[in-house]
Amino acid sequence: MAPTLPRLILLTSLLVMPIGVCRAEEDALALFKRRITPLLRSPNPSSCAECHLSGVDLRNYIGETQEETFAALRDAGLVDIKQPDNSKLLAFIQRKPEKPTPVSEAVRKQEYDAFRAWIHAAIKDPRVVAAKTDSDQLGPAVPLTVVRHSRMDRIVESFVENIWSEMGRCASCHSPELNRGKIGRNGHTKEDVDAISWLVPRDPAATLRQLVESGNIDTDAPDESPVLTKPAGLTEHGGGPKFAVGSRTDKNFRRFLVDYAAVVNDKYVRADQLPTPPKLRGVMTKQHLRIVDVPEQFHRKLLRVDLYRWIQADGEQGGRWSESPWGTAENPIAGKRQLWQSMVTATAPRGSRRAAELKPEQPLPGGRYLAKIYIDQQDRTKTDRDYELGEAELYGEVEFDGPWAEGYQPPKIIHAPQPK
Repeated sequence: MAPTLPRLILLTSLLVMPIGVCRAEEDALALFKRRITPLLRSPNPSSCAECHLSGVDLRNYIGETQEETFAALRDAGLVDIKQPDNSKLLAFIQRKPEKPTPVSEAVRKQEYDAFRAWIHAAIKDPRVVAAKTDSDQLGPAVPLTVVRHSRMDRIVESFVENIWSEMGRCASCHSPELNRGKIGRNGHTKEDVDAISWLVPRDPAATLRQLVESGNIDTDAPDESPVLTKPAGLTEHGGGPKFAVGSRTDKNFRRFLVDYAAVVNDKYVRADQLPTPPKLRGVMTKQHLRIVDVPEQFHRKLLRVDLYRWIQADGEQGGRWSESPWGTAENPIAGKRQLWQSMVTATAPRGSRRAAELKPEQPLPGGRYLAKIYIDQQDRTKTDRDYELGEAELYGEVEFDGPWAEGYQPPKIIHAPQPK
Protein backbone atom coordinates (compact mmCIF):
# COMPACT_ATOMS: atom_id res chain seq x y z
CA MET A 1 0.00 0.00 0.00
CA ALA A 2 1.34 3.43 -0.98
CA PRO A 3 2.17 5.71 1.95
CA THR A 4 -0.27 8.45 2.77
CA LEU A 5 0.71 12.09 2.22
CA PRO A 6 1.41 12.83 5.92
CA ARG A 7 3.61 9.72 6.24
CA LEU A 8 5.43 10.69 3.03
CA ILE A 9 6.17 14.18 4.37
CA LEU A 10 7.47 12.70 7.66
CA LEU A 11 9.73 10.22 5.87
CA THR A 12 11.09 12.96 3.61
CA SER A 13 11.88 15.23 6.58
CA LEU A 14 13.75 12.43 8.33
CA LEU A 15 15.88 11.85 5.22
CA VAL A 16 17.04 15.49 4.96
CA MET A 17 17.65 15.96 8.71
CA PRO A 18 21.00 14.82 10.21
CA ILE A 19 20.68 11.54 12.08
CA GLY A 20 20.32 12.00 15.83
CA VAL A 21 19.55 15.72 15.68
CA CYS A 22 15.78 15.70 15.55
CA ARG A 23 15.07 13.80 18.74
CA ALA A 24 17.96 15.32 20.69
CA GLU A 25 16.95 18.85 19.72
CA GLU A 26 13.35 18.23 20.72
CA ASP A 27 14.40 16.73 24.06
CA ALA A 28 16.85 19.53 24.91
CA LEU A 29 14.53 22.32 23.83
CA ALA A 30 11.58 20.77 25.62
CA LEU A 31 13.60 20.39 28.79
CA PHE A 32 14.86 23.97 28.52
CA LYS A 33 11.36 25.37 28.13
CA ARG A 34 9.80 23.15 30.77
CA ARG A 35 12.48 23.16 33.47
CA ILE A 36 15.03 25.95 32.88
CA THR A 37 12.92 28.86 31.64
CA PRO A 38 10.60 28.69 34.70
CA LEU A 39 13.68 29.22 36.91
CA LEU A 40 14.37 32.43 35.00
CA ARG A 41 10.79 33.65 35.47
CA SER A 42 10.39 32.54 39.11
CA PRO A 43 9.78 35.36 41.63
CA ASN A 44 11.44 33.30 44.36
CA PRO A 45 15.16 33.54 45.16
CA SER A 46 17.42 30.80 43.84
CA SER A 47 19.59 28.58 46.04
CA CYS A 48 22.46 31.05 45.44
CA ALA A 49 20.83 33.30 48.05
CA GLU A 50 21.88 30.87 50.78
CA CYS A 51 25.56 31.57 50.19
CA HIS A 52 25.38 34.99 48.50
CA LEU A 53 23.45 37.84 50.04
CA SER A 54 23.55 39.65 46.69
CA GLY A 55 25.57 39.93 43.49
CA VAL A 56 24.82 36.50 42.04
CA ASP A 57 21.72 34.50 41.19
CA LEU A 58 21.14 31.40 39.11
CA ARG A 59 19.03 33.55 36.79
CA ASN A 60 22.25 35.34 35.81
CA TYR A 61 23.26 32.21 33.91
CA ILE A 62 20.04 31.68 31.93
CA GLY A 63 19.54 33.36 28.55
CA GLU A 64 16.43 33.78 26.45
CA THR A 65 17.27 30.75 24.31
CA GLN A 66 18.96 27.45 25.03
CA GLU A 67 21.62 28.17 22.38
CA GLU A 68 22.57 31.46 24.03
CA THR A 69 22.53 29.84 27.47
CA PHE A 70 24.61 26.81 26.47
CA ALA A 71 27.17 28.84 24.52
CA ALA A 72 27.67 31.28 27.38
CA LEU A 73 28.01 28.49 29.95
CA ARG A 74 30.40 26.56 27.69
CA ASP A 75 32.57 29.60 26.97
CA ALA A 76 32.75 30.37 30.70
CA GLY A 77 33.92 26.83 31.45
CA LEU A 78 30.77 26.05 33.42
CA VAL A 79 29.69 23.12 31.24
CA ASP A 80 31.87 20.05 30.70
CA ILE A 81 30.87 18.55 27.35
CA LYS A 82 32.91 15.36 27.84
CA GLN A 83 31.88 14.78 31.45
CA PRO A 84 28.62 16.68 31.97
CA ASP A 85 28.23 15.57 35.60
CA ASN A 86 31.52 17.36 36.32
CA SER A 87 30.17 20.68 35.04
CA LYS A 88 31.15 23.56 37.33
CA LEU A 89 27.61 24.95 37.18
CA LEU A 90 26.28 21.77 38.79
CA ALA A 91 29.00 21.97 41.45
CA PHE A 92 28.06 25.59 42.16
CA ILE A 93 24.39 24.66 42.56
CA GLN A 94 25.28 21.90 45.00
CA ARG A 95 27.23 24.21 47.30
CA LYS A 96 25.37 24.89 50.52
CA PRO A 97 25.91 26.36 53.99
CA GLU A 98 26.53 24.25 57.06
CA LYS A 99 22.88 24.47 58.10
CA PRO A 100 20.64 24.56 55.01
CA THR A 101 16.91 24.86 55.45
CA PRO A 102 14.47 22.20 54.14
CA VAL A 103 13.03 24.77 51.72
CA SER A 104 16.41 25.66 50.28
CA GLU A 105 17.31 21.98 49.98
CA ALA A 106 14.19 21.41 47.89
CA VAL A 107 14.99 24.43 45.68
CA ARG A 108 18.58 23.27 45.25
CA LYS A 109 17.49 19.78 44.21
CA GLN A 110 15.00 21.20 41.71
CA GLU A 111 17.66 23.42 40.15
CA TYR A 112 20.30 20.69 40.06
CA ASP A 113 18.00 18.08 38.52
CA ALA A 114 16.74 20.55 35.92
CA PHE A 115 20.17 21.72 34.76
CA ARG A 116 21.67 18.23 34.86
CA ALA A 117 18.90 16.82 32.67
CA TRP A 118 19.11 19.73 30.22
CA ILE A 119 22.94 19.66 29.96
CA HIS A 120 22.89 15.91 29.25
CA ALA A 121 20.26 16.46 26.54
CA ALA A 122 21.94 19.55 25.08
CA ILE A 123 25.36 17.95 24.53
CA LYS A 124 23.68 15.33 22.33
CA ASP A 125 22.55 18.03 19.92
CA PRO A 126 25.48 19.08 17.67
CA ARG A 127 23.80 22.36 16.78
CA VAL A 128 23.44 23.38 20.45
CA VAL A 129 27.01 22.31 21.22
CA ALA A 130 28.30 24.36 18.29
CA ALA A 131 26.19 27.41 19.11
CA LYS A 132 27.95 30.77 19.42
CA THR A 133 26.94 33.90 21.23
CA ASP A 134 28.16 37.47 21.41
CA SER A 135 26.29 38.01 24.65
CA ASP A 136 28.36 39.07 27.65
CA GLN A 137 25.27 39.55 29.80
CA LEU A 138 25.20 36.08 31.35
CA GLY A 139 26.80 35.63 34.73
CA PRO A 140 27.06 38.13 37.61
CA ALA A 141 26.63 41.77 36.65
CA VAL A 142 29.27 42.82 39.20
CA PRO A 143 33.00 41.98 39.49
CA LEU A 144 34.03 38.76 41.24
CA THR A 145 35.50 40.78 44.12
CA VAL A 146 32.03 42.18 44.78
CA VAL A 147 30.50 38.70 44.47
CA ARG A 148 32.98 37.35 47.06
CA HIS A 149 32.27 40.30 49.33
CA SER A 150 28.58 39.37 49.37
CA ARG A 151 29.19 35.75 50.39
CA MET A 152 27.42 34.85 53.63
CA ASP A 153 30.54 33.28 55.12
CA ARG A 154 32.42 36.56 54.61
CA ILE A 155 29.53 38.52 56.09
CA VAL A 156 29.28 36.23 59.12
CA GLU A 157 33.04 36.52 59.59
CA SER A 158 32.68 40.32 59.62
CA PHE A 159 29.74 40.06 62.02
CA VAL A 160 31.83 37.92 64.38
CA GLU A 161 34.72 40.37 64.36
CA ASN A 162 32.70 43.58 64.65
CA ILE A 163 29.61 42.68 66.72
CA TRP A 164 29.53 39.08 67.95
CA SER A 165 32.86 39.58 69.73
CA GLU A 166 31.11 42.20 71.88
CA MET A 167 28.13 40.04 72.80
CA GLY A 168 29.32 39.74 76.38
CA ARG A 169 27.84 43.22 76.84
CA CYS A 170 24.42 42.01 75.72
CA ALA A 171 24.13 38.37 76.80
CA SER A 172 22.63 38.86 80.27
CA CYS A 173 19.48 40.43 78.80
CA HIS A 174 19.31 39.02 75.29
CA SER A 175 20.45 35.41 75.63
CA PRO A 176 17.72 32.86 76.42
CA GLU A 177 20.28 30.99 78.51
CA LEU A 178 20.82 33.94 80.85
CA ASN A 179 17.68 36.08 80.88
CA ARG A 180 15.13 33.66 82.36
CA GLY A 181 15.50 35.36 85.73
CA LYS A 182 13.92 38.50 84.29
CA ILE A 183 10.59 36.72 83.87
CA GLY A 184 8.22 38.00 86.54
CA ARG A 185 10.46 40.91 87.52
CA ASN A 186 9.12 44.42 86.97
CA GLY A 187 6.04 42.91 85.36
CA HIS A 188 7.96 41.19 82.54
CA THR A 189 6.19 38.12 81.18
CA LYS A 190 7.82 35.17 79.47
CA GLU A 191 6.59 36.56 76.16
CA ASP A 192 8.28 39.90 76.93
CA VAL A 193 11.60 38.24 77.68
CA ASP A 194 11.33 35.89 74.69
CA ALA A 195 10.78 38.91 72.46
CA ILE A 196 14.20 40.33 73.36
CA SER A 197 16.00 36.98 73.19
CA TRP A 198 17.61 37.60 69.81
CA LEU A 199 21.01 36.18 70.78
CA VAL A 200 21.41 32.54 69.75
CA PRO A 201 24.10 31.04 72.01
CA ARG A 202 27.21 29.81 70.20
CA ASP A 203 25.71 30.56 66.77
CA PRO A 204 26.67 33.95 65.28
CA ALA A 205 25.02 33.21 61.90
CA ALA A 206 21.68 32.44 63.56
CA THR A 207 22.07 35.52 65.77
CA LEU A 208 22.55 37.70 62.70
CA ARG A 209 19.35 36.27 61.19
CA GLN A 210 17.49 36.91 64.45
CA LEU A 211 18.69 40.51 64.57
CA VAL A 212 17.44 41.09 61.03
CA GLU A 213 14.11 39.31 61.52
CA SER A 214 13.43 41.06 64.84
CA GLY A 215 13.97 44.48 63.31
CA ASN A 216 17.11 45.21 65.32
CA ILE A 217 19.04 45.79 62.08
CA ASP A 218 17.64 48.50 59.82
CA THR A 219 18.95 47.94 56.30
CA ASP A 220 17.39 51.20 55.06
CA ALA A 221 19.01 53.34 57.77
CA PRO A 222 21.78 51.23 59.32
CA ASP A 223 22.92 53.98 61.71
CA GLU A 224 19.42 53.87 63.21
CA SER A 225 19.50 50.14 63.90
CA PRO A 226 18.33 49.41 67.48
CA VAL A 227 21.26 47.00 67.95
CA LEU A 228 23.46 50.11 67.64
CA THR A 229 21.40 52.99 69.03
CA LYS A 230 20.32 51.24 72.25
CA PRO A 231 23.71 50.10 73.58
CA ALA A 232 25.24 53.42 72.43
CA GLY A 233 22.70 55.24 74.61
CA LEU A 234 21.14 57.10 71.67
CA THR A 235 17.68 55.64 72.25
CA GLU A 236 15.88 54.23 75.30
CA HIS A 237 17.51 51.04 76.49
CA GLY A 238 16.55 49.12 79.58
CA GLY A 239 20.11 47.93 79.99
CA GLY A 240 21.60 51.42 79.84
CA PRO A 241 24.54 52.50 77.64
CA LYS A 242 27.05 49.75 76.91
CA PHE A 243 29.62 51.73 74.94
CA ALA A 244 30.42 55.34 74.06
CA VAL A 245 29.52 57.08 70.83
CA GLY A 246 32.68 57.33 68.73
CA SER A 247 34.42 54.50 70.58
CA ARG A 248 36.08 51.54 68.90
CA THR A 249 32.98 49.42 69.60
CA ASP A 250 30.73 52.08 68.10
CA LYS A 251 32.92 52.20 64.99
CA ASN A 252 32.90 48.40 64.71
CA PHE A 253 29.09 48.16 64.99
CA ARG A 254 28.60 50.91 62.42
CA ARG A 255 31.21 49.42 60.09
CA PHE A 256 29.35 46.14 59.93
CA LEU A 257 25.83 47.60 59.75
CA VAL A 258 26.61 50.07 56.96
CA ASP A 259 28.40 47.38 54.94
CA TYR A 260 25.64 44.82 55.52
CA ALA A 261 22.98 47.28 54.36
CA ALA A 262 25.00 48.14 51.24
CA VAL A 263 25.30 44.45 50.34
CA VAL A 264 21.59 43.76 50.91
CA ASN A 265 20.60 46.78 48.82
CA ASP A 266 23.01 45.99 45.94
CA LYS A 267 24.94 49.24 46.46
CA TYR A 268 28.27 47.75 45.46
CA VAL A 269 28.73 47.57 41.68
CA ARG A 270 32.49 48.22 41.48
CA ALA A 271 35.42 46.87 43.46
CA ASP A 272 36.57 50.36 44.45
CA GLN A 273 33.30 50.85 46.34
CA LEU A 274 34.08 48.08 48.82
CA PRO A 275 35.08 49.22 52.31
CA THR A 276 38.68 48.93 53.46
CA PRO A 277 38.96 46.76 56.59
CA PRO A 278 40.76 48.16 59.65
CA LYS A 279 44.52 47.70 59.73
CA LEU A 280 44.28 45.82 63.01
CA ARG A 281 42.27 42.68 63.66
CA GLY A 282 40.86 42.54 67.19
CA VAL A 283 39.56 39.77 69.46
CA MET A 284 38.12 40.34 72.93
CA THR A 285 40.01 38.83 75.85
CA LYS A 286 38.67 38.22 79.36
CA GLN A 287 41.31 40.52 80.82
CA HIS A 288 40.46 43.87 82.38
CA LEU A 289 42.68 46.91 82.73
CA ARG A 290 42.03 49.60 85.36
CA ILE A 291 43.66 53.03 85.56
CA VAL A 292 43.42 54.79 88.94
CA ASP A 293 44.14 58.38 90.02
CA VAL A 294 42.56 59.77 86.84
CA PRO A 295 41.77 63.49 87.33
CA GLU A 296 38.09 64.02 88.12
CA GLN A 297 37.90 66.81 85.51
CA PHE A 298 37.88 64.11 82.80
CA HIS A 299 34.57 62.62 83.94
CA ARG A 300 32.80 60.88 81.03
CA LYS A 301 35.60 61.71 78.60
CA LEU A 302 36.53 58.86 76.27
CA LEU A 303 39.87 57.23 77.13
CA ARG A 304 41.71 54.74 74.94
CA VAL A 305 44.74 52.68 75.86
CA ASP A 306 47.01 51.05 73.28
CA LEU A 307 49.28 48.33 74.67
CA TYR A 308 52.72 47.67 73.17
CA ARG A 309 54.59 44.53 74.22
CA TRP A 310 58.32 44.34 74.95
CA ILE A 311 59.93 42.11 72.33
CA GLN A 312 63.19 40.34 73.02
CA ALA A 313 64.35 37.58 70.71
CA ASP A 314 66.39 34.65 71.97
CA GLY A 315 70.01 35.72 72.39
CA GLU A 316 69.17 39.33 71.49
CA GLN A 317 70.80 42.05 73.52
CA GLY A 318 68.28 44.49 74.94
CA GLY A 319 64.93 44.53 73.17
CA ARG A 320 62.29 46.81 71.72
CA TRP A 321 58.63 47.70 71.93
CA SER A 322 56.38 46.09 69.34
CA GLU A 323 55.73 48.21 66.27
CA SER A 324 51.97 47.73 66.51
CA PRO A 325 49.72 47.39 69.58
CA TRP A 326 49.18 43.94 71.07
CA GLY A 327 45.99 45.17 72.71
CA THR A 328 43.64 48.09 73.07
CA ALA A 329 40.81 49.17 75.36
CA GLU A 330 38.36 52.06 75.30
CA ASN A 331 35.73 53.40 77.68
CA PRO A 332 34.52 56.66 79.26
CA ILE A 333 36.26 57.76 82.47
CA ALA A 334 34.45 57.48 85.81
CA GLY A 335 35.83 60.81 86.98
CA LYS A 336 33.98 60.97 90.28
CA ARG A 337 35.70 57.72 91.26
CA GLN A 338 38.90 58.86 89.58
CA LEU A 339 39.25 55.64 87.64
CA TRP A 340 38.80 54.04 84.27
CA GLN A 341 38.31 50.36 83.47
CA SER A 342 37.66 48.26 80.40
CA MET A 343 37.97 44.77 78.99
CA VAL A 344 40.98 44.50 76.70
CA THR A 345 40.90 43.57 73.01
CA ALA A 346 43.91 41.67 71.69
CA THR A 347 45.05 43.17 68.38
CA ALA A 348 47.44 42.33 65.54
CA PRO A 349 48.08 43.65 62.01
CA ARG A 350 45.51 42.18 59.64
CA GLY A 351 46.97 39.39 57.57
CA SER A 352 49.87 38.79 59.95
CA ARG A 353 50.71 35.45 61.52
CA ARG A 354 49.81 36.77 64.95
CA ALA A 355 46.41 37.96 63.69
CA ALA A 356 45.69 34.45 62.37
CA GLU A 357 46.52 33.03 65.80
CA LEU A 358 44.17 35.32 67.74
CA LYS A 359 41.29 33.42 69.31
CA PRO A 360 38.17 34.62 71.18
CA GLU A 361 38.76 35.09 74.90
CA GLN A 362 42.45 34.21 74.51
CA PRO A 363 44.32 36.36 77.08
CA LEU A 364 47.34 38.48 76.36
CA PRO A 365 50.45 36.89 77.83
CA GLY A 366 51.87 38.40 81.00
CA GLY A 367 55.04 40.41 80.77
CA ARG A 368 56.21 43.91 80.07
CA TYR A 369 53.92 46.41 78.36
CA LEU A 370 53.89 50.07 77.43
CA ALA A 371 50.45 51.69 77.79
CA LYS A 372 49.90 54.75 75.60
CA ILE A 373 46.91 56.63 77.02
CA TYR A 374 44.74 58.91 74.90
CA ILE A 375 41.94 61.10 76.30
CA ASP A 376 39.35 62.86 74.12
CA GLN A 377 39.38 66.09 76.14
CA GLN A 378 37.63 68.03 73.34
CA ASP A 379 34.89 65.41 72.79
CA ARG A 380 35.79 65.14 69.12
CA THR A 381 34.48 61.58 68.87
CA LYS A 382 31.03 62.77 69.96
CA THR A 383 30.73 65.16 67.02
CA ASP A 384 32.61 62.96 64.54
CA ARG A 385 32.06 59.27 65.28
CA ASP A 386 34.74 58.30 62.77
CA TYR A 387 37.42 60.44 64.45
CA GLU A 388 40.45 58.44 65.60
CA LEU A 389 42.28 59.57 68.71
CA GLY A 390 45.90 60.35 67.88
CA GLU A 391 48.93 62.34 68.99
CA ALA A 392 46.80 65.41 69.75
CA GLU A 393 44.97 63.38 72.42
CA LEU A 394 48.01 61.52 73.85
CA TYR A 395 47.85 62.07 77.62
CA GLY A 396 50.86 60.03 78.68
CA GLU A 397 52.56 56.65 78.87
CA VAL A 398 52.91 54.02 81.60
CA GLU A 399 55.05 50.88 81.72
CA PHE A 400 53.94 47.82 83.68
CA ASP A 401 55.07 44.24 84.08
CA GLY A 402 54.12 40.91 85.60
CA PRO A 403 51.32 38.32 85.26
CA TRP A 404 47.89 39.30 84.02
CA ALA A 405 44.93 37.28 85.26
CA GLU A 406 41.57 37.05 83.48
CA GLY A 407 38.37 38.48 84.92
CA TYR A 408 36.80 41.69 86.16
CA GLN A 409 38.16 41.17 89.65
CA PRO A 410 40.99 41.63 90.17
CA PRO A 411 41.85 43.68 87.06
CA LYS A 412 45.32 44.73 86.07
CA ILE A 413 45.79 48.08 87.85
CA ILE A 414 48.07 50.91 86.78
CA HIS A 415 48.29 54.53 87.88
CA ALA A 416 47.50 57.42 85.57
CA PRO A 417 50.63 59.21 84.36
CA GLN A 418 51.41 62.81 84.99
CA PRO A 419 50.03 64.83 82.06
CA LYS A 420 52.61 65.56 79.38
